[in-house]
Amino acid sequence: MGINRRTFLKISGLIAAGSVTGGLVPIRAGRAGAGELTGPGGQGMLNDVSKCIGCLSCAIACKQANELPDPMEYSPVTDGDNWTTVRFMERKAGETRAPVNLKVQCMHCGNPSCVAVCPTGAAYKREDGIVVIDRETCIGCKYCVMSCPFGVPGLSEEKGVVCKCTFCEGRIKEGRITACAEACPAGAIQFGSLDELLKKAEERLAFLKSDGFPNSALYGNAELGGLRVLYVLPDTPDACGLPETPRQANGDSILKWLTGLAMGGFLMVSPIRKMFSDDPAGEGEGSGPREGDNGNA
Repeated sequence: MGINRRTFLKISGLIAAGSVTGGLVPIRAGRAGAGELTGPGGQGMLNDVSKCIGCLSCAIACKQANELPDPMEYSPVTDGDNWTTVRFMERKAGETRAPVNLKVQCMHCGNPSCVAVCPTGAAYKREDGIVVIDRETCIGCKYCVMSCPFGVPGLSEEKGVVCKCTFCEGRIKEGRITACAEACPAGAIQFGSLDELLKKAEERLAFLKSDGFPNSALYGNAELGGLRVLYVLPDTPDACGLPETPRQANGDSILKWLTGLAMGGFLMVSPIRKMFSDDPAGEGEGSGPREGDNGNA
């Protein structure tokens, strides 16, 4: 029985992952370069949560620009077919509760967990700091999905690989801004030089603090080696739905997830032999009568 390239990569990746639990293949530490966020020349995004009106124009534009299914269908979470969304929440504001509309997409971390745990190298960080997933190399193991502290990547059932925000790399090459930033009618999403975005964020924070938002904060400048996606928050990260201290997963973390594969590896041996066998019916060598067997039941 023949197998295609995708199936072969998946099997090879699972075997490699299973070997890790037995100590046969060392897991790389995978820490990507830190400190790139504050360096000159980098590009990024600024999400001003205090300005977001929750219209979902960003999510619709993302789907249309990337030819994702059902552009008008709302998803409360990001996954393989929904790369950008808005989470609708509430936060305590004195004796009342105030709405929080949090735009969510890949943060393009300085120290990305997805890169640290990917067994095939499909997830990697480019020289410009953007984190991408190579679909030709991805085996759909979902380690990146489990490791992301923001719960962003997801498996596309149709494609069989993990997909996420690419920072509109095609548009950026053409000198355009991301689809979500272009579509935002409230100016809550800005794309451009990180240095300039940081200045705008500081100015906005100063205004918010003087306007009755004493807990307003900048998020993303220091977390996980610096995120390419910054946030101006009207309150603390926890109150706005973001982890206060996100942690990067590494080689040690993946060992916990792979423990079950040790037993699974034994169960895989038989089907793998059948897949590569020229005699799938099991009637070839070794299937005839044994020596001394007269063939009677």
